Amino acid sequence: MRDGNFRVRRKETSRVERLSDALFGLAIGGPATRGQGGRVRALRVLLASSAFAAACGKSSAPPPKRDSAVTPAATAVAAAGVSKCPATGQWAECSVLYRLERAGLAPRVDSTAAPAEKSLTGTPLIVKIGLTATLEVHVYADSTARAADVKKLDRTQFIAPGAQQTIKRERLLIENANLIALLTSINEHQRERVADALLAGPPQPSTP
Repeated sequence: MRDGNFRVRRKETSRVERLSDALFGLAIGGPATRGQGGRVRALRVLLASSAFAAACGKSSAPPPKRDSAVTPAATAVAAAGVSKCPATGQWAECSVLYRLERAGLAPRVDSTAAPAEKSLTGTPLIVKIGLTATLEVHVYADSTARAADVKKLDRTQFIAPGAQQTIKRERLLIENANLIALLTSINEHQRERVADALLAGPPQPSTP
């Protein structure tokens, strides 16, 4: 690489020398004479130094940095998922994820996990939030089916939205429309954000 750079710089220097002769000739009204050679050489040195400095500056400049926090592909996938989720006034997997995304919780579906509450009969969805929190969601055909199924739970093992955990670190129980959600998290602010997102209700159909 050093030899290649030297040859490139040598070519640039030759171009500068020819240009300096031409410019000096224009300045004095004709070609440079023997007595004027010293001034020509001085001009060559000055212009050559500028060329070398510019070349070195370009070769050592670092490549531009790219922000890799969010990729266009991930943004496109998220947008496509939201557009395909119908606003029916009932909870579905896509509308749950939509509400959590809108709340800035960055949910991640865990397709390999099994629900901890075996007694519930709704369609399960396991979502990871943050580093350690887990949201277990059960979606029902309607609010009547949800209300009947939630009776199977021992409410003493859970806390309602806005309540404080005890030393037992109870899970948060969220009920809304045709949804039951159980959040395992020791972060009070995180519990509040998840509860607010789901208690806002599913997206409603637009009125004509």
